[in-house]
Amino acid sequence: MGNLIKVLGKDLENCPHFFLDFENAQPTEAETAVWNQVSAVLEEAHGILAELQSYNGAGQEIRE
Repeated sequence: MGNLIKVLGKDLENCPHFFLDFENAQPTEAETAVWNQVSAVLEEAHGILAELQSYNGAGQEIRE
């Protein structure tokens, strides 16, 4: 990773500049099936993450 940054950072003046808009990206027709699968997994992941963040622990139950 460090080597990649070193190579890319050598001559920034002559490198092409481009912008990737990840927030407003839309899938092409060929990508729609994969987009839908990934979207479903991410939705489920958000629910799992919310459950994990609300976990209070089971220390008392374990002691009992």
